[in-house]
Amino acid sequence: MKKFCLVLFCALAIGSPPVHGQDGLTLEQAVALALRQNPAILIAQREVSASAGKRMQMEAVADPTLVFRDEGLAFRRNADGTPEKEISFGLEQNLEFPGKRALRAEIGRAGEAQAALALDRTRLLVSARVKKAYYAAVLSRKTVESLEKSSALLDEFIASLLTKYQAGDTTYADVLRAKVEKARLQNQILEERKNGAAARGELNLLLGRRGDESLALATDMTYIPLTKALAAWKEEARAASPTLKLAAAKRGQAVTALLLARKSVLPDFSLGLYFPSLRTGSWGFSIGLSLPVWRTRTNGEIREAEAANDIAALSESQEEARLMSRIDRAFESVRTAEEQVKIFEQRLLKDLEDELKLSVSQYQYAKFEFFNLLDLYRTYAAARLEHLKSLFFYLTSLADLEVAGENAAE
Repeated sequence: MKKFCLVLFCALAIGSPPVHGQDGLTLEQAVALALRQNPAILIAQREVSASAGKRMQMEAVADPTLVFRDEGLAFRRNADGTPEKEISFGLEQNLEFPGKRALRAEIGRAGEAQAALALDRTRLLVSARVKKAYYAAVLSRKTVESLEKSSALLDEFIASLLTKYQAGDTTYADVLRAKVEKARLQNQILEERKNGAAARGELNLLLGRRGDESLALATDMTYIPLTKALAAWKEEARAASPTLKLAAAKRGQAVTALLLARKSVLPDFSLGLYFPSLRTGSWGFSIGLSLPVWRTRTNGEIREAEAANDIAALSESQEEARLMSRIDRAFESVRTAEEQVKIFEQRLLKDLEDELKLSVSQYQYAKFEFFNLLDLYRTYAAARLEHLKSLFFYLTSLADLEVAGENAAE
């Protein structure tokens, strides 16, 4: 019994388990690895490359056309009765009305800029997901550690109860209740280990690794007070949010697309240079002009571009309001979680720890029932688990706040 009291006092009354050594993957290293290997980021990088290729196509000049002409229709005949025949070789080049190609190139550059901004947003979102998955794996590991410590102490308690039962100082029902508690703890440990494997598998996938690769984590869950005010979060988002910049870029692209659509009513040109077969010392020259007399297509292009421009303008005007609303909600979640962490760290855990120390001391002098001591220990152990959960909620809420303006689902 004294051995159990000593183990209980030393293992729990002094506080939480020690932080693991820095022999695994830190949170910062995990984020950096994900930024290099995460599949979503790699796809977004390819999207940037594809947008650059599309921009090059949009700003390119049309290819020239090699022309062969056989003008040998039998409407006129030579003096000997054979039809007059003219064969020409040449090149033709289509030329757009001045300004069209420049506008199309501007649309291509805007698309490339949007792909780069989408990549920036993907990086932010992946970083947040990595942090949340990392903390989930750490929470599972620390929960297993706490449960295993509770199980080990319960073994000491069961051994003490058996000694008392053999001496006739307790009933076998108390021994059975303790064994049921032991089985419950073992089930919790098995379930939490399964959750931990799933959390590590998700983290591995985010890091661009196989889900079953071994993974040791070095960064502990530590409470760091929230010092930045809500106004500062909003101001930073207004200045740096890729989502806001993306909305502005789409608006600019829509304006340019409308200008290009309105130019579709203007004619395009074609120039040709030919080498005739009958007049071998001469060159032929041609110039053509398109006639956009059928306005159905051009009117449709203009109408579509006007609607797209209106949509982009409305989206841009609403995006900042949506972003600020998301930041408000995320900030409130962080503050609520922070208050919960403070309750555990500043008052509740300390009060329970002091009461546990006092109860151990009183039990040594037979002034406190052993079963009550175990119940108090279980309360303290449960409070430590809830403290871990509250710390996890705080850290993950903080990760959500960092990317609140980049919610791709909205």
